[in-house]
Amino acid sequence: MEPLTPTQKKAVEQLGHSVCVSAGAGTGKTRVLVERFIHLIEKGLARPEEILAITFTEKAAKEMKERIARELKARSLAEARRQLENAYIGTIHSVCARILREHPCEAGVDPSARILKEDEANLLQETVLERLMEDRFSGAEVFELLKAYTEKDIRRSLKSVANQVHAFGISESLFSSDFLSIQKSGTEESTTAEPTVRSSSADPRRRLLRGNLIAKLDAIPDKEDSREKARAVLHRDEPSWAHIEALQAIHRLFPRMRGKTQEPSTEFRKLLDEWIALEVEPLARPFQKTFLGLAQAFVSDYRHLKREKAALDFNDLERETVRLLGGETPTSQAVRKRYQTQFKFVLVDEFQDTAPLQNELIGLLSGKDNVFIVGDWKQSIYGFRGTDVSLFLEREREAGIERIPLVENFRSRPELLAWINRFFKFLWRGEGERFDALQPKRPSGSRKQVPVDLLVVEQDKTEAISLVRMKEARAVAHRVKQLARDGPFDYKDIAILFRAATDVYFYEHELRALHIPYYVVSGRGFYHQSEIRDVITVLELIENPHLDIPLAAVLRSPLVQVSDDALFWLSRASKGVGGHIPLFRAAMNFAEIKELNTDDQKKLEKFRTWFTELLKHKERFSVSACLDYILARTQYDLYVLGHPEGKRHFANLRKLREIAREVEEREPVHLGDFVRYVKGLETKEVRESEAQVEAEEGNAVKLMTIHKAKGLEFDVVVLPDLGRQDRGGGDHFLAHRDLGLGLRVRNEETREFEDTSTYKRIKEKLTERDEAESKRVLYVAMTRAREHLVLSGIRTPRAQRKKTGWLNSIFNFVEETSDGVNRIAVEDERAVGDRCLPLIETEEIRAFVQAGAPIPVPEGEDLKLLLKRFEPVTASAFPRIDLPATAFSVFEYSRKDFERVYPLGGASSEKIEEWNPEEDDAQTRAAEFGTTFHNLLELLVLQPKTAQNRWLHDVKRAGLDLPREMREELLRLVETFLGSRVFSEIKAAKRRYPEVPFVFRLHSGLVQGTIDLLYQNQKGEWIILDYKTSRVESADLKQEAARYRTQLELYTLAAHELLRLPIARATLYFARLNTTFDFTFDPKEVGNFRSRFESLQREMLGETVVSEGKRL
Repeated sequence: MEPLTPTQKKAVEQLGHSVCVSAGAGTGKTRVLVERFIHLIEKGLARPEEILAITFTEKAAKEMKERIARELKARSLAEARRQLENAYIGTIHSVCARILREHPCEAGVDPSARILKEDEANLLQETVLERLMEDRFSGAEVFELLKAYTEKDIRRSLKSVANQVHAFGISESLFSSDFLSIQKSGTEESTTAEPTVRSSSADPRRRLLRGNLIAKLDAIPDKEDSREKARAVLHRDEPSWAHIEALQAIHRLFPRMRGKTQEPSTEFRKLLDEWIALEVEPLARPFQKTFLGLAQAFVSDYRHLKREKAALDFNDLERETVRLLGGETPTSQAVRKRYQTQFKFVLVDEFQDTAPLQNELIGLLSGKDNVFIVGDWKQSIYGFRGTDVSLFLEREREAGIERIPLVENFRSRPELLAWINRFFKFLWRGEGERFDALQPKRPSGSRKQVPVDLLVVEQDKTEAISLVRMKEARAVAHRVKQLARDGPFDYKDIAILFRAATDVYFYEHELRALHIPYYVVSGRGFYHQSEIRDVITVLELIENPHLDIPLAAVLRSPLVQVSDDALFWLSRASKGVGGHIPLFRAAMNFAEIKELNTDDQKKLEKFRTWFTELLKHKERFSVSACLDYILARTQYDLYVLGHPEGKRHFANLRKLREIAREVEEREPVHLGDFVRYVKGLETKEVRESEAQVEAEEGNAVKLMTIHKAKGLEFDVVVLPDLGRQDRGGGDHFLAHRDLGLGLRVRNEETREFEDTSTYKRIKEKLTERDEAESKRVLYVAMTRAREHLVLSGIRTPRAQRKKTGWLNSIFNFVEETSDGVNRIAVEDERAVGDRCLPLIETEEIRAFVQAGAPIPVPEGEDLKLLLKRFEPVTASAFPRIDLPATAFSVFEYSRKDFERVYPLGGASSEKIEEWNPEEDDAQTRAAEFGTTFHNLLELLVLQPKTAQNRWLHDVKRAGLDLPREMREELLRLVETFLGSRVFSEIKAAKRRYPEVPFVFRLHSGLVQGTIDLLYQNQKGEWIILDYKTSRVESADLKQEAARYRTQLELYTLAAHELLRLPIARATLYFARLNTTFDFTFDPKEVGNFRSRFESLQREMLGETVVSEGKRL
């Protein structure tokens, strides 16, 4: 072993005061910790149990203990080696657990309490949330909260805020309303920093903001009328959404301007946004209080459930230990003194990833001048867990503590290290923190290649991002293959590191395509695999057989494999004339459905047999036993084994059984709880990789997240997807140690979410934190490489590019410094090689070439047989035809349009028209407008007497996603409709039924449709009303109405046969003309409708088989 460097030796031997070692990547910090531990023992300064050593992970603790044990043995320190077994070396959680077990009475915890793993804690939390929502749902306040945010949002936010509050080290009692009043004190806040609680107009800071706002308004030239309107609104104190709308309307009075007027206008708009956020604050207060009440109940109920189960989670370990050691009672003081006396030296690894509560705990266990912390602010990447890098930076600057920088890097070759130093000096310039450049301790070696590849995929404006991502993944896979084939590297020397594991499957797919062995280390995707979802759906169905969608999914899956036709007939039987019955009942009584073919009947019989048997035993079977039964009876595991990547799918099913058994070993688990547990993990994208079919130690490329790679090193590091932009959090509730609770609240006028002042301030701080952490994550990623670095990403079109992001930072650096990298542009797939291997690389061809033997070529087929393949395929005649009612109108109006819109039996003989995106978008918008108009009228005619009071609100809400001009037209059309003669008749009607769906059978198939409105007027007559938003001139009204006669005849027939209602009139309402066109049918005519439409059906079937004497 090489001797310590002078700086390492100084860190190891420094005594008499606390030490802060700033250890850069690859500088041997673990060795420094081990050597310091041994040095303290060798010098007789402490025994092993008198040294507290805290590591970040269990793996690091195990490695540290093993290395200390080896060194003690090598130095013949046998007694110290024996005492090492009782030393306090471990994670902060393991140390806390030990302290609580040593003082159970003083801590008030069960000495036999079980420590919950993270997934167990999640399962318990979900159970608590389930009960909490059921208990509180009936309350008016909670109901309004759930209506505004959805249950999913509230569940996620409750857990998130509870964890944040714990990490801050704030007492859980602050979940009370006091938490609303937290605000940052001090003069460093801007003059616009407002308290979380709305102040009166006399509040000096509120008055100051309004004064600044008015001053900026007055500085805007011209627009005197607009300024007067704005000033009147700004002087109002009116906590209402109408007032918020009025404030936001001021923005439209002063649009963004260019030239000399830009500065006052821009500043005014910025201050106006702050004022609006402040005005939103009191409107959010009821939701804040309700949410905090739920949070307090959640924390309390969760604590009670853990106590019932004699269990503690990781947060409990920290919290209870701090409570034990930090109290002012004689007991707490005695316990604290005991440990501060026992631990003569405290060593802390990875201090940059410490949370405030953990920092408090370390302080309670430490004495004076005996702390030795090791860390690196540049590698602090766990802010999402509540860690705070400022704690390390403060320790570095703390009086009485000596800072020792470790900068000698033993990992990376000098050429690579020099590039990394230059890049991060460029990236962190002007940010104020000390950047200690790493110094190479490795010799240069013989490799002279450029150490950094920059692989860039340019995205075309018309390309979907998923397709470009596939192209980039393919390029990465080819580069990996080249490095392993042409360079000194094996696959096992290469690691692909991801910032997020969301799209790892793209890269897995391309690696498999090139037959590159790989191993995913704690990746994601396991719970999203189709085989896992299939089996979990069966478990969900066993828990509740009357769930239609899961049952349909199981029946259609490879577990049962019924046809689409079978699903249709089962669904029809369950929702037929007799009313809605569960699909399960139809499936169990499938023999009564005559339309099912023999093959589907056999499959349903087999399903009914094993499923009903499983239902009988579900209370007796464990979850793992249910899984075993399902696989045994369906042989689903053997089925997936026969497919591509079958070994992986098979292993995934085995892994699911192992997960079930692990959960059961901890405690009995109900089937429903297990299903909710797995679905929760799937929703949260928990880092559970697919089952591996390659050994981690084998010759395989490693795929893992950057966070998982921390502390590791690889010869080649590939960093893909560098162009990905952070999406940002979508949390509606945010907590901050100094600012309290901030939230977004739904505007009752626009239905859009508005930020409160507190939420905006918290969000700004979190954004600043995340941007800084993003740079540190990139630093950790790049410094994992020993020999070579491959940087890969997608560049979006210039108009879409943003200034931030990893790839942009790299490009800016390369362009500004002209720093040499091996730039590889990927313009198309040929640039990175075709997916198919060259012939010489295939094993069979290579064997013939190496043997010098001729390559056998199969003889060609007979030309006649070959040409026969290109003969036209004769289409089969259809015995039945199921169509919507509108199809009959199209058929009678234009046979050509019918063939194009409702193709049956094969492709049309017409030439395929080239797709026009502008035309398609216009059609889509028109359809969207029509749907929105129909939906609005459905709402208005349901309660016509109140329509005049709420129509404006309804239109604004419904038209949010439409372009501005369409929204304005929607307002005009609805307002016109409400003043029309038609609406007056609807308002006076005896009965009204909007959106009446129907399905009825004719001789050759089903007809389906929806009647816009069916109502009974004051005379007792039944009227059908159909809305039309098409553009039509008054002169063409009669011709246009004739196109829809057939459709209205079908509606009349449906009402006659299904509802037994005599229809007096069928009316078309043309909204853009605000006029109607009526059709009346006498009873004899209605009696002939069925035969007429059955004749049309037969004609349709004939048309789809023969056209101009030719088969289609």
